Amino acid sequence: MSDTYIIYPKISDALLENPGIGFIAAPGLMETVEQIYDNRGNPVEKYRFANNSRTWNHPDSKVTYCGVRWKDIEVRKGWYQWEVLEEKLEAAKASGCTAIVRCSPYALGEEEDIPEWFRAECPEEPEFPFWRVDPLNSPYVTYWSRFIEKFAEQFDGHPVISSVDMALVGAWGEGGGTEFLTDDSIRQITDAYIDNFKLTPLQALLHDPKSLRIIRERRENIGFRVDCLGDMGGFHQEEWSHMLDFYPQNICNFGMDEAWKKAPVVFEACWHMNDWFLQGWDIDYIIEESLKWHISSYNSKGTTVPEVWKDNVERWLKKMGYRFELRKFAYNPAVKRGESLKIKGLWANTGVAPIYQRYPLVVRLRNEQGTLTLTSRMDIRNWLPDMDILWEEEFILTAGTGEYTLEIGIETGIPEVGNIKLAIEGWRDGYYCLGKLIVE
Repeated sequence: MSDTYIIYPKISDALLENPGIGFIAAPGLMETVEQIYDNRGNPVEKYRFANNSRTWNHPDSKVTYCGVRWKDIEVRKGWYQWEVLEEKLEAAKASGCTAIVRCSPYALGEEEDIPEWFRAECPEEPEFPFWRVDPLNSPYVTYWSRFIEKFAEQFDGHPVISSVDMALVGAWGEGGGTEFLTDDSIRQITDAYIDNFKLTPLQALLHDPKSLRIIRERRENIGFRVDCLGDMGGFHQEEWSHMLDFYPQNICNFGMDEAWKKAPVVFEACWHMNDWFLQGWDIDYIIEESLKWHISSYNSKGTTVPEVWKDNVERWLKKMGYRFELRKFAYNPAVKRGESLKIKGLWANTGVAPIYQRYPLVVRLRNEQGTLTLTSRMDIRNWLPDMDILWEEEFILTAGTGEYTLEIGIETGIPEVGNIKLAIEGWRDGYYCLGKLIVE
């Protein structure tokens, strides 16, 4: 590029909150309270991760969890009260968050049963563990699959939903009792998700080889979630643990070791981080293993992070999910109207996972007369970690003559959530100013 202006943006080491990644938000720790308590009800000293943090003793976040129950949505057979979920998504958006969503078929408490109309059809509960209706002699598979289809019809591509859990069977949809279903029954449920969620990313529970094998048969982009991150021996002491045995073996055994390249990896704490601390478990080992498995988000269940682990957690957050650095940017600073603005940029993703939504990368030209937004053809979902990412593009300029400020940004399209923060300095109202441009 002749007559080229070259910029080397200053890389930032700051904590970044971005949609779809990081710690799940902890609304209970955002309140103005005199005293903060840990998960066991013991008072702890208040602290913040940054001076401008809105959350006490826990990182800020732009991702939250929205869980709803089947019985609260399908209140009559074939009649759906979707506003229950819509209200939760509106609350997530109002707090500046996108949401991981799970619709659960049932749980263990009486108030968390299957829908009342279904219970009227099947009043007897089976002897099978984790089941509220007979998995072999009831229409559960048909009814639940139909619900999933309607769920996708209503919410696939919803801008606030960052991903959806594939709840199949068991309490909270966590897989307990999968062994009682036939392959065809599991396939019917998984197909209901895969055939109908075409825009919103999905993740499946890393629970059993049978359901994961059936999901992998489809050769679709499905991530995974696990619900016991941090367990270093809380169930069976030194004989067996999730961190040392189940996860490192079965991520590979179940064929999910490369799932992260196209769909999210989501973890939830076993117990709470404070319990890990009291047990004396190695937080750095837990962090490094989760990063090796390409974690995007972590559900701490909204409880406090031990302050002595603050620095460890900050290091974790700077690698969790995606983290985009613009290392070099070049453009021609004077362009005749109707000719091409030529862009060349060098990017890096220093996180451990890609982004899973196709948010547009934009170049914005702004002056007192107005703003022109130029949308890139670049698909940022392909920006994998540990690779150089070259961006070369030309834009025909139709802007009026004059001087403009040239800015770049990655837009979410949700004002409450805002644009993606990059790991460079110069953030201003969602964009990064890189120089001036003259349109002649």
